[in-house]
Amino acid sequence: MPARSPSASARSQRAFRERMREKGLVARQVFIRPQHREILATLELALREPVLPDRYRHLEAYSAMTQAWTTPALHEALAEHVLREKLPFQLTLEHGADPTIAISLPEQGDLVIHLAASGEQLFVSTPLCVGSQVRDRAAFNDACLRLNPINPLSNIGLQSLDGEDVYVVFGELSTRSPLANIVEEIEVLAQNTLDAAEALHGYLSDRP
Repeated sequence: MPARSPSASARSQRAFRERMREKGLVARQVFIRPQHREILATLELALREPVLPDRYRHLEAYSAMTQAWTTPALHEALAEHVLREKLPFQLTLEHGADPTIAISLPEQGDLVIHLAASGEQLFVSTPLCVGSQVRDRAAFNDACLRLNPINPLSNIGLQSLDGEDVYVVFGELSTRSPLANIVEEIEVLAQNTLDAAEALHGYLSDRP
C-alpha cells in the first residue's frame, strides 16, 4: 500500500518551520496559563526581531549573557537599568588599571558597594570596618564566621588596604549573570552589611 502524501496542513507547517530556521530562529516549547496566550503571541513576534523593541528592552535584564560582562559594559547597562526602573542607586565608574563601579545607596546611609568584573568572576563588596577598630580580633573573627552561614548570598572576609586590615562583606557572581541577578546581589549585600554591622557593633571601639 503506497504511503499517504502529507496533508496540505502538514506541508504548510513544514514550510513555515523551514522559513523560520532560515531566519536563524529556533523553536521552544513553553507552558503558560490559558489567559496569557495573547501576551505570549505578542511577545513571540517581538522575540523574532534581531533587537528587542524598546518596550521590551527591560526583559534583557533577565537574560543570561552570551558574553561575559566587562566592568565598563556593566556600568553602562546598570546606568540604563537604574534610570529606567528609578532605583535609588548613584553610579560612578572609577577608572584605572582595574576599573571599578562604585554604587552609593542613599537609602542605606550612603553605603558604597563596589563591583568589578574579571574574567568569569564578578566581585561585589563593601567595607565593614578596619581591623584597628576591633577590640578583640579573635572574638570578632569567631563572630564573623558564625554570622557567615546565616547571611544569604554574602560573606565576611579580610583585605589589606594601605597596610591596614579591612573587613569586607562580599559576594561573587558569574560575569555571565543576568542584570537582574546582579541588581539583586547589590540589594542583598547592602542589607546583609547593615545587619552585620548591627550584629557586630559590640566588638568595635568608638574610634573610626
